Amino acid sequence: MHVAFLTDVALPYVSGVTVAVRRQRDALREAGCTVTVVGPRGDVDIAEPDLHMPGTPAGHRLALFGPRLPSKLRSLHVELLHAHSVFGASWAALAAARTLRLPFVVTVHTRFDEYTHYAGFAAPLAHALVGPYTGAVVAAADLAIAPNAELAQELLAAGGARAVRIVPAPFDAELLHGDAARGRARLGVAVGVPVLLSASRLAVEKRVIDLIELLGAVTSTESVLVFAGSGPQEGELRTAAEHAGLGPRIRFAGQLGLGGLADAFAAADVVVSASRSETQGLALCEAAAAGRIVVAPDRGGYAEVLGHEVGGLFPSAAPTAAELATCVDRALADTGLRERLASEAGRRAAAAWSPVAVSAALRDAYAAAARVTE
Repeated sequence: MHVAFLTDVALPYVSGVTVAVRRQRDALREAGCTVTVVGPRGDVDIAEPDLHMPGTPAGHRLALFGPRLPSKLRSLHVELLHAHSVFGASWAALAAARTLRLPFVVTVHTRFDEYTHYAGFAAPLAHALVGPYTGAVVAAADLAIAPNAELAQELLAAGGARAVRIVPAPFDAELLHGDAARGRARLGVAVGVPVLLSASRLAVEKRVIDLIELLGAVTSTESVLVFAGSGPQEGELRTAAEHAGLGPRIRFAGQLGLGGLADAFAAADVVVSASRSETQGLALCEAAAAGRIVVAPDRGGYAEVLGHEVGGLFPSAAPTAAELATCVDRALADTGLRERLASEAGRRAAAAWSPVAVSAALRDAYAAAARVTE
């Protein structure tokens, strides 16, 4: 099968969408499918048969799809179009699909109502319109994909969707083979000091400020909090850490590559998140696959699969920093609990988020979409 992925963004711009596109592309290719990525130049290898759109800013943020796209896709014998955005990429995919009489699939990766603050003074209007707009895109598709069950149910409840499937992004197996000693050395944390790791973009919707409060509330006063990621809130985080008197116990590791993140996972005692905006929560899924204990809100694909007290600790959908800190204390104090949670987390992660599992789910979704258009 030959599938075209259409995307508005690509690495080196790091986001859940850019990583998901790359991971799903690779999983399908490993399963024997042909995948052509249509999007801005950046992530894709020039040697691969991908179509590079001009972008603004140059290279990676916003693809500009042209009117000749359908004829190019026809010449490549593409059999299905899969958009990874509800914006420009989805409308380009829809137009091409209808011209070529091909199935059109769209993945809704994001809870857009959690991001409308980026619209500035227009945020209230954006918040009011984003739901109906997303619903219109989903209704136009032959099949919609959500990364987790909660979002899939919301898309169905909104009405208009022909069919909705749950397909997450897979983890990269390289993340399962980190070196704890090397990770601690890179982070400047001594052996025996508890490491709490946040692998997330440093932004308001990720509630990373709450993690500083969490660090102040944990019983172990030696614990170190590591932020692996970058983003617009980094300056505010550094200031908050100093004001809380926790500066020496916080590390800003920046955006890590696969090897560095694998080592950070291996070095971590607990992986923490306070974000309530996750759909899949890919970094938390990766942490679970690497055998780490995850402490986070009970919301998102990671929590649906792992389960509270089964493969992680997820006290509620909107926990306070103190509630999360209590879970961290439990995990750090109880070796038996850590071992039990880590074992089950690894098993469930492999079943749900391995490249093999995800490629099978994608191919099943594509078959369902094709039946809609028959």
